[in-house]
Amino acid sequence: MRKFLYIFIYMLYFRPAMVAAQDLPAWFLNTPESPDILYAVGYARAYERVDSAIAMAVRDADHQINLALRTKIYGERLFQTLPGGQIIYQGEIFWEDPLMSMTPVYLDTIQTNGMILVLAASRHPAQSVALHLRTPSRKTPQWVTELPTNPAYMYALGVAPGYYYAEHSWLEAERQARQELAYSFQTRQRQLMRSTPTSEYGVTASATAVQLHGIQVVARWQSKTTYFVLTKSQATWPAE
Repeated sequence: MRKFLYIFIYMLYFRPAMVAAQDLPAWFLNTPESPDILYAVGYARAYERVDSAIAMAVRDADHQINLALRTKIYGERLFQTLPGGQIIYQGEIFWEDPLMSMTPVYLDTIQTNGMILVLAASRHPAQSVALHLRTPSRKTPQWVTELPTNPAYMYALGVAPGYYYAEHSWLEAERQARQELAYSFQTRQRQLMRSTPTSEYGVTASATAVQLHGIQVVARWQSKTTYFVLTKSQATWPAE
């Protein structure tokens, strides 16, 4: 009951600002980073009923924060090797199971690019988050081609095509980044191959099953056709 009351108060007093289509919040393009606070963005389509859209974005922010805290991730990719050596991607299965549940604090909301965005945090930050708007750069950031290095974190890049609704592209890019993080931590391979005198063919399955914690989107960028998300996860388990 307390959670729903908090959401109602948030919707009542924090109406989303409407901005120019090309502008995005600074906290969306470059997520605030803190060693003891996790930030996440909740998405919803900007429906005519703004209150309904805000409620959906708040629920998604709750889900994103719980994913960030600690999540069990399962995935499997299947590849087929044809005679002659050509490798064909056949598909994948992937699902996530959040292992913790909490109600975050909501710091900002905005309506832009046909979306409602809600910034949530695992707790109130000691310093205020920058709320100004920025026009996204057209220059490809370095992290798109070269991941950062930091012994305390694992980094991964998520990529998604430009769907009709922008929030679908951003959510898929974030999902792809979490999937890449999982495979970076652990990958198991199984092969069923057959040989002929001139070639080898068969199938290869790559699988992962890991728990990730402290998952945080670091930055977002989009080209004319593609959406990119840089995500990190803590590289070691926290002390119990």
